[in-house]
Amino acid sequence: MKNIFIKFFLPVTILVLFTSCTNHTDTIDIPLHTEKGYGPFIVSRHLVKPIRDTISYKGVPVNIKEYVVRSYHFQKEQLYWDQFRTGKISEEQFLKYASRYNIDTTKLTKDFVDEEVLFLIGTNQNEKRIIIADADNNEDFTGEKIFEYEYPVSLEEQYKDFYNPLPAVSVAYEYFDNGTTVKRTIDVKPSPYLGNLRISYNTGKEIDKKYDLFINVPEYKKSTIRINKTHFDVYVSNGFTSRAYSPKITSLFFCKKGETGISQTKGDIPYQIGDIFNANGADYKIESISRYGDNLLLKYLGENKFPVGVKEEMYLPKFMAVNLNNSVFSVDDYPDKYLLFDFWGTWCNPCIKLIPELKILNQEYQNKNLVIVSVAYDNNIETVNDFVNRENMNWVHLFVNMNSNDKNSIINKLKITSYPSTILVAPDGKIIARNKDIEELKQILDERLITL
Repeated sequence: MKNIFIKFFLPVTILVLFTSCTNHTDTIDIPLHTEKGYGPFIVSRHLVKPIRDTISYKGVPVNIKEYVVRSYHFQKEQLYWDQFRTGKISEEQFLKYASRYNIDTTKLTKDFVDEEVLFLIGTNQNEKRIIIADADNNEDFTGEKIFEYEYPVSLEEQYKDFYNPLPAVSVAYEYFDNGTTVKRTIDVKPSPYLGNLRISYNTGKEIDKKYDLFINVPEYKKSTIRINKTHFDVYVSNGFTSRAYSPKITSLFFCKKGETGISQTKGDIPYQIGDIFNANGADYKIESISRYGDNLLLKYLGENKFPVGVKEEMYLPKFMAVNLNNSVFSVDDYPDKYLLFDFWGTWCNPCIKLIPELKILNQEYQNKNLVIVSVAYDNNIETVNDFVNRENMNWVHLFVNMNSNDKNSIINKLKITSYPSTILVAPDGKIIARNKDIEELKQILDERLITL
């Protein structure tokens, strides 16, 4: 077997700062600590799929009518490394996992690490949906707490305080870190509810189709750091589906200390690894995060009084966009104009419902320095063109193919994740409103626009 060493994290020399730093520190290492709950982030969950391998276990309670047992892995890097070394997955498959999870094989071991925890999900004699976690991780369900769930329940009930009422259980597992196998416990919230997802399992077992199991880890990272003479609260999430912090799934918020109300569920946009954070006129690149989220590294880039970003009070980033006739769109073609970007799609019912209001807005403000720029995120440019003509949407229209993943597209550059979305940009390029309703936009425009 070939020896593969994939190393994405190079050692760096950093200056550890706990509560203060100067304006020109090249790097800032922010120590992070663990907080319970979800903080200001949207909660995600991990689907625990059936597996074809045989699982060894015992101690199933006698009052369980039927059940399946599934496993959750807390150190996927070690799992995939073991599977590759034992020939269960190919080199090509392993390389894909290595890229996705930033696997460094020099930090893994050839020895067995018990990072897998078993969960039993089924139905008891009272027709309740039940979940049992092998909390002590000994492959024995004897004496483990049995969690009961009403099932089925309406979709509305599933999403009403979806995660708060669900019970948490503390489970034990192992992981390999710094040359040593470490034992740890962690709280997880199992759930039997599918929500509005559509999932099918092709295991050949009908019972697998009856039971769905989701897991999330209710914890995030936090710190307080002084950057450029201001204290910031830092919140960091890895999506609540594992212990590892991969750069591709890590989200962050920087808030001035004591500032409240920031929430991803209310539309606030988190930073990602690689983004630029501006602290009082100084740009810092969010350089990296440690493997288990213990440290965050910022790199000082220089002074900048015109920070580029996607939030209000930041300046519009450069992006690629085309009109419906495939000509290149440029904001420079609209000097001295306020631009209202409307992100929509022909597939989006709320977007369609917004069109009459946009028509009225266009009629009232098109002679007052406002230009509406609708950006269709759709499958087919001809379908969009026909829809626009049929609905007499007489303003500027751009098209982004939803099957493409162009990192420079206006969708990616402005981090559009929900539809409809709106962004109002002033003539100097500053974003002055994001995801405001039409009445709020009118109020802002009335305060700013001057009739020609």
